[in-house]
Amino acid sequence: MKVLTHLGPVGAEITGLDIAKPLSPSQIRALREIWLECRFIVLRNQNLSPEAQADFAAHFGELDVYPFMQALPECEYVIPIIKEPDAKLNFGGDWHTDTSYKARPPQATVLYAVSVPPEGGDTLFADPTKAFQDLSPALQQQLEGLNGVYTPKMVHGRGGDYSRVSAKTQLGESYGGNDEFAESEVIHPLIRTHPETGRKSIYCSRPHTHRIEGWKRSESKALIGYLTKHSTQSHYVTRLKWQAGTLVMWDNRCLFHNALNDYQGYRRHMHRVIIKGDEPR
Repeated sequence: MKVLTHLGPVGAEITGLDIAKPLSPSQIRALREIWLECRFIVLRNQNLSPEAQADFAAHFGELDVYPFMQALPECEYVIPIIKEPDAKLNFGGDWHTDTSYKARPPQATVLYAVSVPPEGGDTLFADPTKAFQDLSPALQQQLEGLNGVYTPKMVHGRGGDYSRVSAKTQLGESYGGNDEFAESEVIHPLIRTHPETGRKSIYCSRPHTHRIEGWKRSESKALIGYLTKHSTQSHYVTRLKWQAGTLVMWDNRCLFHNALNDYQGYRRHMHRVIIKGDEPR
C-alpha cells in the first residue's frame, strides 16, 4: 500500500490495496492516519459487493442507517444513489456535510461507484478547516460563540426542495423517510472541533443549517452564505473524477462536498455507507 498522490488541497489516492480482501490491523491504522490527515482517501479499481463495502467501512466505526433512503435488500447499511438519464435532480447537489441535522452526524461517508457517466458527475471537496484558519482572529472568536439550528426540513421536509419535485421519480423508488424526523431540529456549534485532531472547522451549510440560534433566519442566511462562499473558494477545493470501481471515504466532521449535476442523459449509480459519529463539540 502506498499513497500515490495528494490530489489537491485535500484528498489522497492510495494504490496497492484490494479492500475486498481481509485487511490487517496495521493497514487499517495506516488508512485511518492518512484519512485524518488528508480528509478523504481514494481507492480505485476495486470490485466490491455491497457486503464487502460495508465490511470495509466497519473497520472504522459502527455503521449507521441513513433516514431518507431504503437500503439494498442484501445489506441494511448500503443505500443506492442512482440518477437515471432522464432525471433532472441529483442527490447531494450543493455544498454540505452529510446528515449534519442528526444529533450524532456520521463521522464518515464511504461511497463506491458502480457505474458512472462517460463525462461529468465529479464531486468537489472543500477544506473548511483551512478556511476557518484564514479568517481574522476576531471573527474566529465571534463564530466560536455561535450555535446553528440544523434540520433536514429545507431538503426533505414538507416545504423542502424535494417536496417541490416528484422526489421518487427523480431519486428512485428507494427515496422516502420519516415525515416527523424530516421536520426536526438539533443544535450544533457553527464551528466544530474535530474529536481526533483537535482542529476547528466551519460546520454550517445552506442546505442543512436553518438559522443561527437566537437569530432570525433572514439574519442568519447572510452569515451562512458568506461562510459557505469563503470555504468553497477554488484554493480550498479538490475536484474528484470518478471511475467505475472507485471508492472514496471522507471525513464529514471537517469536509464539505458537492456532487456536480452536469451529466444529463447519462446514468450514474453509486452505493453509500455512513459510519456513526459523535455529537459535535
